[in-house]
Amino acid sequence: MPGIKPRIAVSSCLLGHPVRYDGTDKYHPFICQHLAKQFELIAVCPEVDAGLSTPRPPVRLTGNSQQPLALGIEDAKLNVTSMLTSFACEWLSQAKNIAGIIVKSRSPSCGLSDTPIFDQHGQIKNHSAGLFTQMLIQRYPQLPVIDEISITDPKQRDAFISKVKNAIPL
Repeated sequence: MPGIKPRIAVSSCLLGHPVRYDGTDKYHPFICQHLAKQFELIAVCPEVDAGLSTPRPPVRLTGNSQQPLALGIEDAKLNVTSMLTSFACEWLSQAKNIAGIIVKSRSPSCGLSDTPIFDQHGQIKNHSAGLFTQMLIQRYPQLPVIDEISITDPKQRDAFISKVKNAIPL
């Protein structure tokens, strides 16, 4: 419809919201200043939206890349996996008119493909998507998804924008 901008969900920290585990943000000028002219940006932070506080103890993904656990770095008894996956299920079932998503790289919830997966000894054994993004991709494999690193590459950015403009929104 003319005059209506396509909607893109964006990791809240990239929009300047202080939602990271340490209470900071990862404001991304290109997303906020340039993409906001073409798209309606919808903030989403799986960790805060799932009920975790800011600031909060940092977590990392452990176990296998197909079903990793989100456990505390300093206290491995802190397990927020079910909180994050429950939120993801709820958000994915209620998401409306989303034509794409921009996620925060390396995040245990939002990373696209570069989130470290640790073994029980604290060593990185491989990389995967964060819990939220993994569920998003499984449920909506055709939805355009990119992270804030790739959006700075002109070729990847142009491909993402084109896909979003041609996407059938959720």
